[in-house]
Amino acid sequence: MQLDSTLLFTIIIFVFIIVLIILQFKAREKKQSSQLEHLKEEVDTLNIKLLRSEEKLLKLGANSSKTSFIQEQIKKIEFLELEVDKQKKRVNDAKSIAQEASMIKYDFLSNIRHEVRTPMNSILVFAELLIQELKDSTQLTYANNIFQSGHKLLGLLDKIIELSKIESGAFEIEESAVDVRSLFEGVVHEQKALADKKGLDLFFEIDEKLPDSLMLDAPKVEDILTNIIHNAIKFTQEGYVKIRVLVESVDVAKNTLNLSISIEDTGMGIELKNQEKIFEIFEKRENCTDIEFQGTGLGLSINKKMANLMNGNITLKSELNKGSTFKFLLSSVEIVLSSADDEVSEDSLDFSLLKPGSQVMIVEELEETRNRIITSLIQSEVKVFAYDNLRDAIETLKSKKINLIFIDIDILNIDDGAVSKVIAKMTKASVVILTSTRLKNIEFLKGGVKPVGYLKKPISKTELFKISLKVLNSQFRVSLSNSMNEKSPKEISSSDILKYTKFLEVHAKGVSSLYTKALATNDLNAMKIFAQELLKLSTKYELKEYIAYAKELLGFIELFDIDAINRMMSEYKSKLKRTQNLV
Repeated sequence: MQLDSTLLFTIIIFVFIIVLIILQFKAREKKQSSQLEHLKEEVDTLNIKLLRSEEKLLKLGANSSKTSFIQEQIKKIEFLELEVDKQKKRVNDAKSIAQEASMIKYDFLSNIRHEVRTPMNSILVFAELLIQELKDSTQLTYANNIFQSGHKLLGLLDKIIELSKIESGAFEIEESAVDVRSLFEGVVHEQKALADKKGLDLFFEIDEKLPDSLMLDAPKVEDILTNIIHNAIKFTQEGYVKIRVLVESVDVAKNTLNLSISIEDTGMGIELKNQEKIFEIFEKRENCTDIEFQGTGLGLSINKKMANLMNGNITLKSELNKGSTFKFLLSSVEIVLSSADDEVSEDSLDFSLLKPGSQVMIVEELEETRNRIITSLIQSEVKVFAYDNLRDAIETLKSKKINLIFIDIDILNIDDGAVSKVIAKMTKASVVILTSTRLKNIEFLKGGVKPVGYLKKPISKTELFKISLKVLNSQFRVSLSNSMNEKSPKEISSSDILKYTKFLEVHAKGVSSLYTKALATNDLNAMKIFAQELLKLSTKYELKEYIAYAKELLGFIELFDIDAINRMMSEYKSKLKRTQNLV
């Protein structure tokens, strides 16, 4: 029994130990499972972090690739810029070498011309003496050929030197104030004898809108026109040569115009394939076997290069056996402003014709200039605000409705044109620039004022009157015209209807016939009589729109402004018809 109990105790102890081991194992397993779960959580967390890190790395990699791409492109650009700089240097070096070579050629040709002229003068003198003394016709022909060929040789050398001068950059444009009408008329007059000799009609037309004076290089313009007109006459056997001077366009803001001089002939014409060639060096018209039509082919080439240097061009339209038209175009030609120094007489100016009640501002530091405008406008019913500084002028613009501003160009361009922008935002008044210098290359910023004209100091009263009349009275006429268009018969009082009715009755008996005569004859004196009678009649019946119209027309007649006179005369019919519709 004892053995059995001992065995049983041993078995129990063994089982207990096994249970303990199992429990410990379970506990360890549980702990390990917990640790494993914790580790799994940590792994999962790390995986998430890893994924995020990978995404960041990918992004960084992408950005890095972009950055490297940009850096690569920057390096390429830097390399290309470096290459461009190198090429520029090469071009400049080549240009310098070419200019130096051209100058050497120019100097060489000048020396050759000098060396040739000395013996050639002797040849020409003796040839002329032979022409006077020789009686034998054959020998006389030889002497004449020697004389003419000598002159042609010297002329050819002069042209080659002139061409070399252009190519070397030594050729300069020297602009000055030129009486353009006298210039063009002089060139045409010089060629008239040749045209008459060939029995050709030589026509000359000049645009009435062409200003009296422009800034041009007169000798070069004259050379170009002389050559083209001479060629037109030379290559025309019958018919005519017609010269037209036209103003293509006017840029009031820049005080410039585009000028076109066309030379049309009914001569032999030029084939299409040869039309560009004639502007090339040593190219001339093909199939010209007659010695009269032979030449060096340098003239038109030099002319075109000259025109290009003067911001112009020469173009050609031609048809074989029908004639040619050369056009000499000059762009952005500066209009010369008249000043008091150019004034002939100021006695006939009637400033009382300016629209009553207009408000004018002067912004000018020079007291002399301010006083000249003030004393001129004092004859009128125009209110003037004059300042020597910008601050006071700006304050006035805040409270007054100004119609016209006269402002010095240096004041307007203060702070790189900021003043110009401020004035443009503050007022719709027309702006006239006062200047004592040339306006070439002056740029007005976008968003700033756009000048309606310029006055040169010391100010010409004629020019002051002209621009004041144009701006102030035109504004008045537009406002009156608009008010008349807006009115209907119901809006007019019975007294107004009576005035208009009586006005029209008297008008039909006398003024109407004066208007018809003036319009038909286009005679300025007849127009003046019509305007004066209209002013009397409209003043009698107190019709403001007709008073303003008559005064403005008289002003333009005094100024001999043909375009404005014609415009106003043609407008009168519709003005009268509107009045008739009102009553």
